[in-house]
Amino acid sequence: MTAMTPVNMSVGDVHAVAGLGDDVPAPIAPTADDLDNWSQEAYSLSVSAAATLGFPLGNISASLQRDALMFGSLRWKDVASGEHTYRFGVALRAIVVISDIKGSGALTLPVVAAKVELEGARASAQLLVRGYKGDTLGGMLPAWQTFGVDSYGQYMTAISALQKQIMADAGNIQPELLATTVLTPTVPGPGVAVGTVYALHAIAAGATLAHALDKLPTDDSGIAEAVKEQYQATVGTDSRAAPDPQHQQDARDQLHGFHVSRSWFRG
Repeated sequence: MTAMTPVNMSVGDVHAVAGLGDDVPAPIAPTADDLDNWSQEAYSLSVSAAATLGFPLGNISASLQRDALMFGSLRWKDVASGEHTYRFGVALRAIVVISDIKGSGALTLPVVAAKVELEGARASAQLLVRGYKGDTLGGMLPAWQTFGVDSYGQYMTAISALQKQIMADAGNIQPELLATTVLTPTVPGPGVAVGTVYALHAIAAGATLAHALDKLPTDDSGIAEAVKEQYQATVGTDSRAAPDPQHQQDARDQLHGFHVSRSWFRG
């Protein structure tokens, strides 16, 4: 079964982003009474990926290491239409964007709160409600200025109260699109993955494309093509152009602290 990708846009906007034509049938949204599934979700997304999926994340400097964590509660029903599946329902989602992160490793909300308080990381958060038209939520929204350990607890308490109010108020639920298989990315083959990671390491080390290809320890054409594509997307089409400091920093950010044990790019 194809995995669902969370979205924050309409069916029409999803089809436009995916480049689907007008001949692709639009699904019919279910009613509130049809929403017979309940679940919680948690995702770790790059900021660029989250923005592409319609989540409003604002302007964040490219020079910062940044990640987006999204978690939420949903009441939903899947609708199949053509080759794709569309998840409609009501959802309360929280998105936390973290920047100035020190070190690596998996991020969870408690870890983020600790990094903000102890390591000087920065975090911003916002709540998104989809599929609910009630007007009683204003006084229940959390008020906070910083995202430390204490405010994290207060924030989660407020979210729990909002969740209870929204999910129990069936009369004000108006299902909207929450996720779909339309924008689920295709998992790249091993050659593409290896070539991309190799290219990012080479860019982070300041190597030109020509030098990276010369040091590539395989003649696999698929891996070499992936290296070229990553360089073209990051540095440009000139195989002799050296990555500038911003290119190198962007590559390090995308690697999230991962390092190849050998250095092929010296000499």
